[in-house]
Amino acid sequence: MAKSSPRSWLTLEQEILKVKTDGKTLLDLTSYQGIALWWFIRFRLLNPAKTTRLVSVLTKNTYVFSFTDLLYDFLASRICRMLSKCLSVRTDEKRPTVLITVHDRDWKGLRDSSGRLRKGDVFFHSLFHELQKRGFKIVTITELRHPILGLKTMIDRMKNQQRNLVHREFNTYWSMKTWKMGHDAKRNFRNAWKKASKNEKLIESLKKSGLENELANYFNSIFGYVAKCLEIAKRVIAEETPDFVLVSSEHGIVQKSLIVAGKLAKIPTMAIQHGTIGHIHKGYLSWKGSISEAGSIKTPFCPIPDKTAVFGPYYLDLLTRTSAYPPNSVVVTGQPRYDTLVMADRVYDKEKFCRKLNLDSNKKMVLIATENIPIPDGKVFLRSVLRALQAFPELQIVVKPHPGERGEWYKNVVKEENVNAVMLSKDADTFEALYACDLLLTDFSTIVTEAIILGKPSVTLHPNEGEDPAPHYREVTLRVYREADLVSAIREALYDEKARDKLRKEGKKFVHEHVYNQDGKATERIANLIESMIKKELI
Repeated sequence: MAKSSPRSWLTLEQEILKVKTDGKTLLDLTSYQGIALWWFIRFRLLNPAKTTRLVSVLTKNTYVFSFTDLLYDFLASRICRMLSKCLSVRTDEKRPTVLITVHDRDWKGLRDSSGRLRKGDVFFHSLFHELQKRGFKIVTITELRHPILGLKTMIDRMKNQQRNLVHREFNTYWSMKTWKMGHDAKRNFRNAWKKASKNEKLIESLKKSGLENELANYFNSIFGYVAKCLEIAKRVIAEETPDFVLVSSEHGIVQKSLIVAGKLAKIPTMAIQHGTIGHIHKGYLSWKGSISEAGSIKTPFCPIPDKTAVFGPYYLDLLTRTSAYPPNSVVVTGQPRYDTLVMADRVYDKEKFCRKLNLDSNKKMVLIATENIPIPDGKVFLRSVLRALQAFPELQIVVKPHPGERGEWYKNVVKEENVNAVMLSKDADTFEALYACDLLLTDFSTIVTEAIILGKPSVTLHPNEGEDPAPHYREVTLRVYREADLVSAIREALYDEKARDKLRKEGKKFVHEHVYNQDGKATERIANLIESMIKKELI
């Protein structure tokens, strides 16, 4: 889809959804058991990744694709079940259960309050500890998407299971019945598209947004996959019988499937903000009336959890005023992961970090953080900042790739630019690197907020055309849009005390608006909310 402002793509989407084929809108045509699957794929559809030739061929060849899909699902399910059985741990069945979706990219080394490094979930580890302390059993769940890396992470998670903290892969709950229901749904969606594709008015409206070919792929294959995920999610709920469902990145297909399955089973559901939500984020921005005030998940409404916990007041306003979330469905809690930053001086050590990387702790260090954006855009950003840094030979350069980066393209860029830089791994401790650095260079990400909390100045570069996804960084970072402006911005951020003092003052206000009170109690607030929602459901 072409780059556009939030209002223009929302308007285009509304126009598309108003067009009827045989009296049915796309919300009706994408409905499965009374639930519009449009909302499950909307984020992916409006942020399309380039489809490989192999995938295109497979999705067009119904029989080959169906067989390949069945074979993968069958093998993945058997492997997941076998490993779950071999690496099982004891649990107290009488404990109330919280089902939590996790991400493979969040499984990495983390430091506890004593500074000791260990493996864990960097996003949820503090909440796991707090819920266990309160007598809950926790079941974490994620989808096995990468046969090799995903399997490795799954085994690592299972080896680190504790009593009443167990991990399951979403694929574990697959069955021939769920596959058949997804397969039947796929056939129905294919037939629906055959009729819809003859609707000239619909095709014309799709062409305006460049979605005509993309949507055909969704009707021919993806909607069937979503239906299968929804059926698997129902099995997860039936087998684990949780008392509460907690998800992050709730616009994802698996996450939204678990939200719907939980709500169908009348189990309280909640989403916790996982990262920065920009004012043009297509996973969250909706028009008034698209989300039910009464909490309905049936067509035409977009299913959302009972509560969405956000980091700060800025996101509360964004979801309830700019978007269409009902005011009583959003609550400000802060970011549990940032509770560690309150005691950063006790947890992190710049000297140790520099020794580990053969850096001089007495020299200034700049940290470059890449963003999980299309690789061509990422290359433009990285080349620009590396070229600008050539004007500062006194600086030591450290590059931290985003955990979600595909491949290792950034290593090639550093080599091609002939720059002496230390490369961190994707799963390196970002907090530790931020604590040690003197300046952060990035585009837009939660790492900017983390730098501000730690009192580090930032220069942010957004070289791409189109609307700025993070205009709120203009007051708290030196934000530039051209490579030519980088050198002066870097010099100002490092050596101009007046500019640095202004960033610090604006940063204090920004921190409260975006991540609430930095009192180390965000985890406690989340746990309190979970307990109150469970108790309310039991009354």
